[in-house]
Amino acid sequence: MDNFWYYFKRYVIAIFIIVLLLFFPARRFLRQHGYFLFDNKTLNEALLWAHHDSIRVADSLKRIKIESNLPQDKQQDSTVKSNKEESPALARDIRDTYCIIIGTFSNPENARQAAGKYRSRGYKTSIISITGKNGVKTELVSVKTFNSPDEAARFLKEFKSKYDPEAWIYSHK
Repeated sequence: MDNFWYYFKRYVIAIFIIVLLLFFPARRFLRQHGYFLFDNKTLNEALLWAHHDSIRVADSLKRIKIESNLPQDKQQDSTVKSNKEESPALARDIRDTYCIIIGTFSNPENARQAAGKYRSRGYKTSIISITGKNGVKTELVSVKTFNSPDEAARFLKEFKSKYDPEAWIYSHK
């Protein structure tokens, strides 16, 4: 038994150092690959972002479904057909701008329908394609773009009262 304690005391420091040397690179590797082992704040932020994003997408899809069932909104004119040929802008192409967003869609056809609806009302709509942190591609439908956040906020207030109370401002920094 004395022999055990002799070797234990002799190698305990070496074992401790080896464990520390293995622990820190493993922690960094896990954090880089999405395993938030010791970082609850980051995990909570990611979960909150995903929750808000899913609510926005679900609300937009519900609104399009309701609006597509209304007879006055069913149009097959040239403006709606021209939207199908429109290619979405990428988020990196609209840096330092503030866009008024009326809907977030995972289905590109629903985004084109929403853009066509507001285009028929006289707005110059655009579709912004975004890939989220989780790799899911979504498309935002914008009715107007501003360079100033104050102008965007003024327009949004007026737009919400007239057309869509769920519209919001998107800014890609």
